[in-house]
This record gives sequence, structure tokens and C-alpha cells, in this order.
Amino acid sequence: MRAMVASGMALIAATYGLARFGYGLFLPRFSETFQMGSATAGFIQAGSFLSFCFAAVLALRLAASPRLVVMCAGITAALGSTGVAVAPNVDVLGMSVILAGAGAGFATPGLVTLIERNIAPARQESAQTIVNAGTGAGIVVAGILMFLTTGQWRLGWVAIAALVAVAAIATLRADRTAGRDRAVGRPSHVRARDLTPLAWPIAAAVLAGASSAAVWTFGRTVMAVSRPGDEAYSILAWMVLGAFGVLGATAGKIVKAWSVRTAWNLTSLAMAGATVVLGVAPGSPFTAYTSVALFAASYTALCGVLIIWAVRLVPGCAAQGTAALFIALAIGQALGSATLGVLFDHVSPVLAFTAAGILGILTVLPATKCQPDTSSRTALRQGTP
Repeated sequence: MRAMVASGMALIAATYGLARFGYGLFLPRFSETFQMGSATAGFIQAGSFLSFCFAAVLALRLAASPRLVVMCAGITAALGSTGVAVAPNVDVLGMSVILAGAGAGFATPGLVTLIERNIAPARQESAQTIVNAGTGAGIVVAGILMFLTTGQWRLGWVAIAALVAVAAIATLRADRTAGRDRAVGRPSHVRARDLTPLAWPIAAAVLAGASSAAVWTFGRTVMAVSRPGDEAYSILAWMVLGAFGVLGATAGKIVKAWSVRTAWNLTSLAMAGATVVLGVAPGSPFTAYTSVALFAASYTALCGVLIIWAVRLVPGCAAQGTAALFIALAIGQALGSATLGVLFDHVSPVLAFTAAGILGILTVLPATKCQPDTSSRTALRQGTP
């Protein structure tokens, strides 16, 4: 169990925290090197989120072969990161960022299934949320790489490619069920109507994704602009964001204490508030660092809640349900990144981040439509996968 959780967390750290969200950290350097405007930067990030969606859809088709899905995660994220490292112009940079983003789309569905196959049902919820918290650890590593490769950002992306490859190999080695051709306890074909219980969670995920795009894409940029000449300030803030993202592993405990709906409302409202505060005071160390810490913990916990939502509402096809919710989250992030990129050319960061925060507040409305999850919680305690 420990090997699978550790390697799975490392894979999430590499594909999400480094290959996917590393773009926002390195964006000021990219903008300087390739002379990119906010709109271009937003559309590139939107492409990365959309490639995540395509990868997750493909992962659904390959659900019976989770090892292959994990291999795809490692290959796409590593190749994309390598492309970023050697990019001669903004076009190659954009295509590479988009390819790197696909790695995360493969990683989550593959790991959900491998955890189900390798870990006892009673421990699966906890394992899923711990693995999901790897995003925060990856962001911290990204910040360290940024410091170590000051003035040589390309070396940082070479290191990211290497870390992705190592994490993918470790995950495959930790799988004790290697050789199985199908996932235990799931139907061979999942139809769209099998996922209809997730309709309202999908709507909530789209809104949450659009709200989170402000910080993920432009958070470090607005902080860097607010304190010109003090790059360490915004890099450290990114590391704080990653460190507190690890707290998202508490999502499972929040759900057990209350309910999925309550956990969702708490995390989404906290994320929205943190987004607004960062937009208002990006140059104030205490305020900005507190807001990114709150954003990170709430966002990662929110993602953990999405996983548990899928496991409880569609227990017969948890991997597919998780993929559907994460696709919805990424679609929202793509829409948010593209829209905010255009907005930044016309309005102040305060207005743009406030608009993103309002979208986060609206996520509680779809959640109110979801049915209580008491019966599903009981089923999981009794070992239903």
C-alpha cells in the first residue's frame, strides 16, 4: 500500500504540480523570452487544460488497462516538458505546454484504478485523497527548481521531464497486480447514462475550474508585477501555495465528519475568497501569502471531494466518474484562462480576480441539487468499490 500511495503521489506531483501547473510559475520568464501578451498566455494555458480533457477521455477508453494509462501519462508529460525546455519560439512552446498538460489527464484515471486494485476498500478514500495532494508537493519542487535554475529556466524543464519519467516508472513497479487485463469490479463498458448522477457535480466542477484559473495562470504574474525586482517574493509565494496544497489530503476527513456537499461548499467558498483577496493585495506579503495558502489547501481538498463524489455516486465506475468530473474542472479552467487572458488586457487584476471569485461562490448552487450521500457512504464502509 505505502509504495503505491507514495509513487502515485509522486506521479501526481510530477504531472500536475510540475508539468501542468509549472506553466503559471514560469509564465513571467516565458513572457520575457518569447514576448507574449496576456491573451496569448491565457490561450496557451487554455490549450493545456483542453489537452487534459482529451487525455482523460482517452483514458476512459483505456480504463481496463490502467498501466497503459499511467505509461501515457509519463510519456506525454515528459515529452511535453522536454519540448518546453528546447522551444525556439512561442509556437513550439505552446504546443509543448499543451502536450505536457495531457499527462495529468492520463494520471488521475489510471491511478484511481490502480489504487482500487492494490488497496483494501476501507482505505481507498484516504489513499485517493493523499495521492491527489501530490499536486502541492510538485508545486513546491517547481519553486525549488525555479530558484536553482535562475536565468536558465530551460534546465528546470529538463529536470521536470526527468522527474516525470522516474515517477511513472516507480508507479508501475509498485503495482502488485501487473498482468491483469481488466479492472476488478467495474463493467466493461460505461455508458453516458451511467454517469447521470454526476450531472450537478459536473456543473459545479466547471464553475470551480473557471474560478481557479485566475490563480493558476496569472497568480504568480500579478504578484511579480506588484513587486518588480523582487522575484523571490512571488516564487516563495508559489512554494507556499504548494506546501499548503498538501493539506488537501484532509478532504477525506472533512467528508467523513460532515458530508460531500458540506465539504464542497466549504472548500469552494474558501477558494473563491482567497482568489479575490490575492487580486486585491498581491503585493502585501502577509495578505498575499495567506491567500495563496488558503487557495491551495481549498483547491486541492476540492479536487479530493470530486474524487469522493464520483466514488460515492457512481461506485461501479469510479475511475470514469472521476475522469468526468476532472474533465469538467479542466474545461472550466480552459474557459477561465482564455477569458481572463483577454480581460487582463482591458481591466485591472482586481476586477479580473473578483470576477473569478464570484464564479467560485456560484459553485455552491449546483451542489445544493445533489442528493444526500448517506447510502453511498454506508456502501463504501461495507467494501463496495
